[in-house]
Amino acid sequence: MSADARASLISTIKFRSPGTVIGRFVAKRTGKGAAFWAVLFGVFVAAKSVGFATAYPTMASRAKIATSFGQNIGLNALFGLPRHIETVTGFTVWNTLAGMMIIGAIWGLLLATRTLRGEEDNGRWELLLAGQTTARRAAVNVLAGLAASLLVLYTVTTLTFILIGSIHKVDFGAGPALFFALAAVSGAAEFIAVGALTSQLMPTRSRAASLAAIIFGASFLLRAVGNTTSAHWLLNLSPLGWIDKLQPLYNPQPIWLIPIAIMVMSCAGVTIFLAGRRDLGASLFADKSSAEARTLLLNNPLAAALRLTRSKMLSWLIAIGLVATFFGLLTKSAAQAFGSSATAQHEFRRLTHATQILGSDTFLGIVFFLLMALMMAYAASAIGAVREEEAEGYLDNLLVRPVRRSRWLCGRILLVMGTIMAAGLLASVGIWIGVATQHAGVSFHVLFLASANAAVPAVLTLGVGVLALGFMPRLTTVIAYGVIAWSFLIELVSSGINLNHWLLDTYILHHMALAPAANADWATNLILVVVALVLCGIGIVRFNNRDLEAE
Repeated sequence: MSADARASLISTIKFRSPGTVIGRFVAKRTGKGAAFWAVLFGVFVAAKSVGFATAYPTMASRAKIATSFGQNIGLNALFGLPRHIETVTGFTVWNTLAGMMIIGAIWGLLLATRTLRGEEDNGRWELLLAGQTTARRAAVNVLAGLAASLLVLYTVTTLTFILIGSIHKVDFGAGPALFFALAAVSGAAEFIAVGALTSQLMPTRSRAASLAAIIFGASFLLRAVGNTTSAHWLLNLSPLGWIDKLQPLYNPQPIWLIPIAIMVMSCAGVTIFLAGRRDLGASLFADKSSAEARTLLLNNPLAAALRLTRSKMLSWLIAIGLVATFFGLLTKSAAQAFGSSATAQHEFRRLTHATQILGSDTFLGIVFFLLMALMMAYAASAIGAVREEEAEGYLDNLLVRPVRRSRWLCGRILLVMGTIMAAGLLASVGIWIGVATQHAGVSFHVLFLASANAAVPAVLTLGVGVLALGFMPRLTTVIAYGVIAWSFLIELVSSGINLNHWLLDTYILHHMALAPAANADWATNLILVVVALVLCGIGIVRFNNRDLEAE
């Protein structure tokens, strides 16, 4: 056989299925991320299950902790209705399934919108459609690639759960582990499908992700209300509530896989249908092709940045305000549960570092912990948007005018910091409204100080992001979100494993007192803010002296 013939044969074998090249590309690109989250799920479940079995070795101690946690409405809103939490398997499911479900859902909707609408916005979809395929076939391929990543997520999660179940203290078999893993990845499956559908409905990736996030928020709210009131039927209307009803490990209810499967297949089917019906770049809810000129807030770079980012800022502020008000309404009932349970006080003393536990203050400490995470996420998202302006070439249009780089970046930093401060103030107002209606006896002054304390990690996250923007701009978003991921990874692992104090010192939340459950450490807060400002200063100087870098 000649060399040319051998080369042709090798080429034919290598590309023997050109119709699936897009699907294989998507699977290869997203599979590593799926494997990472699967390992993280395994570490999370191992820490919680082994930690519970070790800390509460007797049935008496487990019954006491079950009574304490089972009566707490605030925890029910987060984790779901407690069922059989006096057992290792029941407590493991209750304490971990909600977290895996929420993380998986957020990962899924971001992944789907980036892979579909994001690639279309960037012009890469046009290159794929120039080949021997159609828009509908390409959509099928992308969904198949995402399904392959889901399979990786499920396979690795299952293997880790089987290993965890083989531990003597935990003790559940391979069959229950398979079903538990299926429940754990169901949130990702649901919102990959939702993200794929919104990518066909909305004209940009950000709007598609926002719509998917709204659907996620509505599902979470329905689930929270169903778990904390007598209206348990609301769980039947929430995709996240269906996952709760699967009840893996202790009382499996596989019938609830039916609505999950119907939802996923319906969203996928409509996605494929719409992909074949619309033009490239079009959407069901399209932007207007023309509009009346509006020049308000275009007189300087800072005002223009405010105009361009106002929708995202308002969305974050509204979300934080609603979350704060919702948990403020639960404060009184949660306080009663804490006040009547010494075991619950002991557990939350470990988390909040408080010396004296008061019911309302302890619960609000946990609420502000969640708000810290939301504000950190906003800071990471905002610095990512700053990097995107540079990556997409939008910044060039400003810098060709008499606008200094440092002035532009300082303006954006001040805008983000102002939003963080506004979010803290809005959170304190929302919680105060909630606790005032319940006569929980918490003053606005206390809540205001707690909100100022909660804003510090977000400021430090912003500082790290600005530093990354200066030295490693292409990794800005990854590093900013990495600060959050690392903090919560260490927090999750440290709940069941004793970690070295040097490792604990590397994550932000370890240095934070969860006010008002504990007195805020203002000296530490001042140090962290100064560190954040120094990082911002270094990042600004470096940004001012380096070349602009496109994506």
